[in-house]
Parts: sequence; C-alpha cells; structure tokens
Amino acid sequence: MTRTETRIETRIETLITRLVQQAPALEADALHSLVLELERNAAPLALSIARVLQLVGANQIDQGIALPALAMACGTLVDPRLTAREHDAARFEIETLLPMPGTAPRIAVPDVPIAQLIRGPRRQP
Repeated sequence: MTRTETRIETRIETLITRLVQQAPALEADALHSLVLELERNAAPLALSIARVLQLVGANQIDQGIALPALAMACGTLVDPRLTAREHDAARFEIETLLPMPGTAPRIAVPDVPIAQLIRGPRRQP
C-alpha cells in the first residue's frame, strides 16, 4: 500500500465518521468530499458507496438507515486484510439501499369497500 493510498483511506474513514456524528444535520462539504475520495478510489465498492451517499444527500434514501451501513462498508473498503469476497458482500448490502429504477410506489387497494365498513346494523331512514 502506497502512502497516497493510506492517506485516502484515512480520509475516507475520517469523513464517514464525521458524517455519522453530524447526523441528522449532514454537512454538504463533508458529504461532497467523501464522494470525491470514494470516486478517486474507484473500486466497485467505493463507487457504490459514493452513489448511495449522493442519494442520501438528495434525501432520496433515509440517512438513519443508510449511514450505519455506509460506515461499515467504508470500514470494509479500507481494511487491507479483507478480500474481494468481503468487498462484494459489502457492495451487495449497500446496493440494496438503492431505489429500484422504473418502479412507482404501489398504491394499496382495500379488500373491502369503505361503504361496508359501518359498525352495527344498517338503519333504514
């Protein structure tokens, strides 16, 4: 591992820690800096983390759900003892947070019409 790689990895850990500590008021500069560091890393896991972070910043993914998973994924990314297998598992977990493209929210249709939801016997006027 080169000195530059070590600096980037330390910076990634520092920035994700700062974001977790700031929640729910995320600092846009810290978020943007972390996305840039992850894109510079360019590993598939790093790019997945960056994409989810962008959606968290745009309020399209709930940060309360995403930030713990993102912090763990960043830890996996920068741990030199972990292999591609662990990186793929972390990437899979992160990508489950991404919205499904082209799917609209499902509107629930009641099984019973509202007119039949009257308590007691019906009274004739």
